[in-house]
Amino acid sequence: MAFRFLHLADLHLETHFGGRPATRARLRQATLVAFQRAVEFAIAEDLHAVLIAGDLFDDPLLSLPTELEIVRAVERLTSAGIWVLYACGNHDPGGAGRRASGLDLEREAIARGRVHVFRSARPEPVRIVDRQGVEVGVVVGAGHETDHEARDLAQAFPRLDTKLPVVGLLHTQVESARAAEEHERYAPSTARDFAHPNYAYWALGHVHIRQQAVPDLPVWYSGNLQGRNARERGPKGGLVVEAEAGGAATPGFVPFAPVRWEAIDIEGIEQVASTAALVDALIVEVEAERRRGSEELALRLFLKGPSPLAPRLRDAETRTDLEQELIARGVALDVQIDTRDLRAPRDIEALRQTPSVLQAVFETIEKARRVGKLRRELAPTLLAGFDEAGVDPDELPAARQQYLLKLLDGIEEDVLERCLDQEAT
Repeated sequence: MAFRFLHLADLHLETHFGGRPATRARLRQATLVAFQRAVEFAIAEDLHAVLIAGDLFDDPLLSLPTELEIVRAVERLTSAGIWVLYACGNHDPGGAGRRASGLDLEREAIARGRVHVFRSARPEPVRIVDRQGVEVGVVVGAGHETDHEARDLAQAFPRLDTKLPVVGLLHTQVESARAAEEHERYAPSTARDFAHPNYAYWALGHVHIRQQAVPDLPVWYSGNLQGRNARERGPKGGLVVEAEAGGAATPGFVPFAPVRWEAIDIEGIEQVASTAALVDALIVEVEAERRRGSEELALRLFLKGPSPLAPRLRDAETRTDLEQELIARGVALDVQIDTRDLRAPRDIEALRQTPSVLQAVFETIEKARRVGKLRRELAPTLLAGFDEAGVDPDELPAARQQYLLKLLDGIEEDVLERCLDQEAT
């Protein structure tokens, strides 16, 4: 029989959010809604267990209403015969005096013998039984005792002699995982820590990007339950798993988040001559993104390329007004507009033919591309970004020449950006 469970992590219930007040309030609510959806899914699918790989909440921010919501969710699951196995993370450590140590989730009235909170750094196995009392799997888990766990907890996980599927549960930074460097190095682990031959699956938390953390091994991050800001893009939710003894389980993604952060590149707007027309053009782009899913959107719009509106949109107040207009139109919960790659339209070839200071600058640039002596004369003694220490002294002049030529790529646009667009703002 397969051991069927839902893998969740990094819920961060009631976390701090950035952005506009309405966005912060909606995201706090969305995180709780995503949790409730996960509970409903586990019950509807008649799963054996829900595994939470740390950071269920942020310790100092946990309010009484959210604590009661957690208790109610656990009670709903156990009433349906579903196990809840929760390993403490760095935001919700299980040491004495911390909020996780005070959560009375194992109380019989709530747990019914089907709840285990891993508060200790020492791994411990828990045998999971179904509603008929038949053993279906073993979960080995460990938790963070403090909010700065520096030990490699994964290496202490034991090899078990059992015919049941074994699942590891841990909040850890796997050094080889994508975007691991964006998270604190807590309970750091390496790929070799997970090479236990009889573990069918590892349910991990800490890194917020859903991924297989170790190639060729069943080691997975579920990602966080609800994107919290513009860096946490795409659908968010949990992983549903069917683990069997003697094999590596492959999870399936289930979306739960009601709000989806996305980034859209907006190009081809050189013919859009008014802000009203720009609003209409942006709505068309956003509507296309909305059709990709059912979630409410929170967006970063990257406006790129030539536009007659570029000088105006460099003004922060103008961008804010544009963002607010899009929000008022109901296209998204939140909109952030980035115009760093937007520029005013210009005809470089025409400027090359028109007597001006710019013409002289362009001629100098072209001459520098052809004449090595001029490049050397123009170049400063120290070049930012050029590592002379890593170049053989005999090859230094040639290496500098190549580096200088690379710096000249696209420099005409940079000159126009500084000379024309800055004047227009």
